[in-house]
Amino acid sequence: MSPDELHIYINDFANRLGFVGYGAVAVEKMPSERARLECFVSKSYHGSMRYLAANMNIREEPSLLMDGAKSIMVLLIPYKPPLRQQKHFPKISSYAYGLDYHFFVKSRLRTLAEKIKELYPQMNYRVFTDSAPIFERALAVKAGLGFIGKNTFLISKTQGLSTLIGIIITDIQLKYSIEKVSNGCGKCTRCIEACPNGALIAPFEMDARRCISYNTIESPLGERLSSSPLIREDNIFGCEICMDICPWSSKGEPTNWQEFLPFAIQQGRSSVEVSAAEWLSMEEEEFRTHFSKSPLFRAGLSKIKESVTCANLKK
Repeated sequence: MSPDELHIYINDFANRLGFVGYGAVAVEKMPSERARLECFVSKSYHGSMRYLAANMNIREEPSLLMDGAKSIMVLLIPYKPPLRQQKHFPKISSYAYGLDYHFFVKSRLRTLAEKIKELYPQMNYRVFTDSAPIFERALAVKAGLGFIGKNTFLISKTQGLSTLIGIIITDIQLKYSIEKVSNGCGKCTRCIEACPNGALIAPFEMDARRCISYNTIESPLGERLSSSPLIREDNIFGCEICMDICPWSSKGEPTNWQEFLPFAIQQGRSSVEVSAAEWLSMEEEEFRTHFSKSPLFRAGLSKIKESVTCANLKK
């Protein structure tokens, strides 16, 4: 099978699995991305996310993730919900409406890799989705899948912003993407202006410590900014203000991955239909029963209760 034929074969099967973008790049060092991250960390913009300051050598040199690595396959996973959460419930980021993507996305990545392995039995691979020290967004740009917006998100001109990134690193040679997507932000600064806490301190530059997502998911319990109180709106897990305001957010169809959709926690009630009062009165056992397979489990019930309280939500 020629490189062109293999590329078409992979792209077709990836589409059948529900991926909405595929590209491949050669395994190469990424010194400019390392320098960018080191600058971010040197300003303490990463807050308590110490893992961002770790494994710099691996981040810069993806070949260290697997012996004999030659190619990196990059895939986009759509999570745009058919319907958004009703406004009177405390807000949860839409990628967290359903099950934890770390598990089911990896499963589909393995399915794709095993399909390729039928053609190349000696092929070795590893799969990642937000689970390894690797510059996923930079690789997606290099693979021709989108551009980085002023809000620091990967933006696909066909799928918008509601995508996750899946990675397959392998030791076989692939056809590599050549065409890059031009930046589509232009003079627009809506995302910067919309952030209630000024987390987007400049185009393409974020101070995570001022970000609602960081403060409702990543920051330790009780952590507070020393300057001014954080405006949380009604967000208790994540925030999509700078995404929703982006003109590119209209792109892309609702996801057909059932795992991203809200799941039932009680008869007639879904995972996105929990009131502030219900969150505050919830016990750990109930939380584990209903949300152990949800992204919300990562934050933990105590953190969610803190976010509900800090957002001054009562109902």
